[in-house]
Amino acid sequence: MKPELHTCRLHATHAGITALHFVTCNHSTLLSQGRDGAIKQWDVSAEGTLSRVPLQVIETGSYNFCRMAVYVPEGPATNLLHQQASPSSPEDMSDNSHAEAIKPQHKIDALAAMSDMANCNQLRTELASSICSEEDTTVETANAALVAIAGHDPAVLELWNLQTGAPMKQLHQPEGVKHGMCMAVQLFNQPARHTLYALVGYEDGEVAVWDVFQGNLLISKHLHDEPVMAVAIDATGEGGICAAADNKVHCFSLDLPAQQVTLKATLEVKQQGIADICIRQDQRLFATAGWDGKIRVFHYKKLKTLAVLQYHKKGLTALVLDSRAQRLVSASRDGNIALWSVFQSDSI
Repeated sequence: MKPELHTCRLHATHAGITALHFVTCNHSTLLSQGRDGAIKQWDVSAEGTLSRVPLQVIETGSYNFCRMAVYVPEGPATNLLHQQASPSSPEDMSDNSHAEAIKPQHKIDALAAMSDMANCNQLRTELASSICSEEDTTVETANAALVAIAGHDPAVLELWNLQTGAPMKQLHQPEGVKHGMCMAVQLFNQPARHTLYALVGYEDGEVAVWDVFQGNLLISKHLHDEPVMAVAIDATGEGGICAAADNKVHCFSLDLPAQQVTLKATLEVKQQGIADICIRQDQRLFATAGWDGKIRVFHYKKLKTLAVLQYHKKGLTALVLDSRAQRLVSASRDGNIALWSVFQSDSI
C-alpha cells in the first residue's frame, strides 16, 4: 500500500521554491526559501503534515536564485523556532538602503500556538534584540542558528538569525572589487576554531571564504571562467569542491590560519553545467548534479569516478546524500525526485 502523500503550498504560485531545509529534534521543522523574497519556518508533525500557518516569516527582500545556507549549532540545543524573541529594527542594519524590504515579520500567534510542542532544549543565543555592532558580533553568536542568503543586492551576502528573524550581518565585497552576484554559499566551521565561515561562489568565477562574525574576507581566488553554481565543504572544514556553468569540478584544500586555498585537482565532465554538489559525511564520496540530467559519483580522496547515474529526463536541480541511510536523493526539472542506493562506507 502506498503511503499517503501530503501536499501544501508554501509560497505564492508565481514565486516558486528555491530551497528546502529540515531541522530535526524531537520533531521536525521545515525551512522554505521562495522567490517571493521570504524564508518561512514550518512545523512538521509526526504524520508528515505541515502547520497551516508558518511559525515565522522572514521577509528578506531577496529575489535571486542563490539557495540559502543554514547553520544550526551541534548538540541538543537545536529547537530554534519555538522561542519568541523581539525583532530587530531594520534601521540597525549596517546598510539600511533597503530597510523596508528586509523588515522581518513574526507570526506571533503561530509561535504561541506551537510553543507547547517545544520538547527540545531551547537554543542558546547571545544575540541581543537588535543587530549586533561590530564589537558585539563575536564568537558568542556561534550559539545562534543562522541562514545565509544573497541579499536584496545580490552582490552582498546577508546573515539572518533564524530564532529571532532578525538581520545580523552583511558581507560586502571589498571596495572597487566587482565579482557580481553571490551564486552559491555554504556555512561551515572547523572543530579547532571557534568561529563560523562562509564559502561563497560568485558570478565571475571567484570563490571566497569569509569570517562571518568578524565580517572579514579571508580568502579569494578565481577558479572558474563561468559563474559558480555550487560549492561544498567537507566535515573537517579543511577541504571543499566547487563547480560552475563550465564543465570543470575543482577540488581544493583550505588553510584558514594561512588564509590560503590550494587547488588539489580538476575533474572534467563531458557536458557543461553543474547545479549542485554534495559530500558525504564520512568523506568517502561526493556527487554532482549535472544540467544534462546525470549524477556523477566520485571517490572523494582518490578523485576517481565511481558511477554515472541516469534516470531524469531534464537537468538536475539538487542533490542530498544521507550518510546514515546510505541513500542519495536527486531532484530534477522533469518534476521527479529519485532515491538511489549508493556505495556503503566499507566498500569504497
